[in-house]
Amino acid sequence: IGDVVRLETPALRALLSAGKADAEPGSDFDSILDPLARLEAEIVRARLVEEQAGRGSLEFAQTYVLPLLEEIGRRWERGELSIAAEHLASSLLSSILGEALREARPAEAGATIVFATPSGERHALGLFVAALTAAHAGAEAIFLGAEVPEADLVASVLRSRASVLALGLVTIDPVEAEGIIRSLRQQLPVRIEIWLGGPGMPPCAPIAGVERIANLDQLASRVALTPLAADRQAS
Repeated sequence: IGDVVRLETPALRALLSAGKADAEPGSDFDSILDPLARLEAEIVRARLVEEQAGRGSLEFAQTYVLPLLEEIGRRWERGELSIAAEHLASSLLSSILGEALREARPAEAGATIVFATPSGERHALGLFVAALTAAHAGAEAIFLGAEVPEADLVASVLRSRASVLALGLVTIDPVEAEGIIRSLRQQLPVRIEIWLGGPGMPPCAPIAGVERIANLDQLASRVALTPLAADRQAS
């Protein structure tokens, strides 16, 4: 303790990082995932809420939820977590992130961005994190959730007078995804941008009016540069 007291902040951070590197991968999540495996919903929710309170909603989503989801996937592949446990985690995290998103209203009206996944893409938790990131960057984020049909996507974007449709793509078939993206691009006015994010973005040629968002930092930067839709400004 005497040695630690004399260390400056950079040295303390290095020491902390070294300690984490020595830990078993995924061990930081044992307090969450062990009760999750036993389907102890109230314990899991309480510990998630505690993490959120200690970190703040945005940091919790970006630096805790995303790595947690990766660890859940690894343990499911190893047979250490059941599908029921995975669904329970998804339900609890959706509830917590949904409430955080409702509370993250921008102080001033920013660009409206509709967040959704298209039909065939059922993974939406990462998109929740993206929506929360956009809201903290000043956007009015409208989260529709997973597997929204094309017609409803188009109608929702037009009805909300959004500037952007943001699509999350994780496991959807690349050919199917490209077809949906091209169809949406044809149906939406040119002034409405389409943003793509997630590991399932199709490796197709660039499409005019469609932008790939590589990470959350880029998303926040793009939000800051995105103006209100012209019809919202006029109203």
